[in-house]
Amino acid sequence: MIAIPRSRLGKKSIYAIYWIFYILIFGFIQAGPFHDYRNAFASELISLPMRALFVAIVLEVMMERLLFRKKGWLFVLLYIPLILLFAVIQRWIDNTFILEYFLTQWQKEPLLSISPFIYSVIKLQFVVTVPFSVKLFYNWMREQHRSMRMAEEKTQAELLILRNQFHPHFIFNVLNTLYAKTLVTSPESAEIVARMSSLLRFSIYEINTTRIPLEKEIKYLEDYIALQKVRFDHHQQISFHIDGTPDHKFLEPFILMAFVENSFKHSMPNEYGDSWITISISIQQEWLTAKIENSAVMGHSGHQLHNSNGGGVGLENVKRRLNLIYGENHTLKISQNEDSYFVYLKLKLESNESQY
Repeated sequence: MIAIPRSRLGKKSIYAIYWIFYILIFGFIQAGPFHDYRNAFASELISLPMRALFVAIVLEVMMERLLFRKKGWLFVLLYIPLILLFAVIQRWIDNTFILEYFLTQWQKEPLLSISPFIYSVIKLQFVVTVPFSVKLFYNWMREQHRSMRMAEEKTQAELLILRNQFHPHFIFNVLNTLYAKTLVTSPESAEIVARMSSLLRFSIYEINTTRIPLEKEIKYLEDYIALQKVRFDHHQQISFHIDGTPDHKFLEPFILMAFVENSFKHSMPNEYGDSWITISISIQQEWLTAKIENSAVMGHSGHQLHNSNGGGVGLENVKRRLNLIYGENHTLKISQNEDSYFVYLKLKLESNESQY
């Protein structure tokens, strides 16, 4: 993975270096042919807090909350009156302090005189252009890095799914069950084959897509849960409930499946007793809420029995994918006690018109 080089300097230090260079450059320019450096630097220092505030508002507020969140039109709409307002403030500072006490050789002009006002606007624009360009470039690099990480995490998830989702033990158990039911000519055999085929088809053809319809993800869960029910017969109590309509909603593939598979992994029935899994999925407008709880099977000694199969889609991988893809638009809570595991996942679904 290619990482973005991180400067050893903090943000405050970078700002400080920028303003030092700015004051030095414009101080020497302002001194002019009279070489009046004391007054020139004093005038730049007087204007510094106002200009620093302007740059901070543009970079830390407007760029972060508007420009980088794809609200460029609102950024422009607010930027124009903002720079005009600060230009007025700069003109007031010029007339009240700088031209009165420092650059006395310059003539005062009315506050909104066109020429000095335009000069103030241009100077403010120059002040913000350099840090604006640097921040814009850094954000582009950050997005490129994020895209690469997303692609890498997705590739890892795909490999894990292909390697572990259909674990040999799982396939052999299903096939053995199919064979046994075929011997007694059970009509359920056709359903098992159909669900297995659907499961394989989904994993092969949908694994390379960036998003899938929520209906497909739920259908995949239904097929997987149905096969697990057949596998364990009546030794595992499984409750699966859907509330809401998944139509025209999209999400990253195999997000829900990772947690469902993990619940089966940690609640495997054994000689000490049955196990249970409760899966509840709620779809409310653009939000999906999944609650998955399963028993932690206990042995005679009272300790949890750990599944020996291992594998499964790595939860750490899924957590990273959630952070990369959904960011602040998701909440994940995982808790565990002596006899159960609980997963709470809430994420924002994409609509039919949205794009990642």
